[in-house]
Amino acid sequence: MFIVLINAVTVILGGVIGSFLKKGIPDALKQAILFSIGLYVVYLGITGLSSEIQSVVLLLSVVLGTLCGTALHLDDAMNRGAQRLQTALLRDWKDARFAEGLCTFFIVSCTGAYVIIACFNAGMGQGGMLYTKVAMDLIVSMMMASTLGVGVAFAAIPLAAYEGLLVLCAGWITPILTDEMLQMFSCAGALITIPIGANMMGITKVKIADLIPVLVFAPVLTWIAASILH
Repeated sequence: MFIVLINAVTVILGGVIGSFLKKGIPDALKQAILFSIGLYVVYLGITGLSSEIQSVVLLLSVVLGTLCGTALHLDDAMNRGAQRLQTALLRDWKDARFAEGLCTFFIVSCTGAYVIIACFNAGMGQGGMLYTKVAMDLIVSMMMASTLGVGVAFAAIPLAAYEGLLVLCAGWITPILTDEMLQMFSCAGALITIPIGANMMGITKVKIADLIPVLVFAPVLTWIAASILH
């Protein structure tokens, strides 16, 4: 019963602290917090995460990552960059979904653990997995571009930068990367695909790029949690 009472006290403490913090938090960040928790609940209901540590780490990653992306206005910045790119390279080709196509394909293609392992293997001289991803990206890009437009093709620019960085840094990152970190990165990537799918179906209009920091927080917080517990 003691632990039950402790649980009740922590809820009271958290509720009181949160109520005071509420007054100083901008509405945009309040909405980001609510959305991130809702997204976590949906993902938890679908996957049924059984590990308490993983559940806590993922929740913190989603909330902190979404807050960070919202505060930095990453989605707006990516859209502005995509519009400038479209204006510079495709002056006579009007595509209202250019930025959406670029952002959506890039995130779908780069949020799985497979791409990290494939790039690290390529950095170590084994490119087999990356060649498989090439074939997969060809098929997926054709299907997505048929609805989202030519912006999908220009996702190749951030994609090449991202994969190139992973290949070049493979020797430094591989020694510190654990299976748990990869697993949490994969979970975060899968979680982000939920609003991507909802956007594509026209159900929501979530600013997907604002969720990108979640992919950074997930493995980093996993590493911190592992260091504390061990």
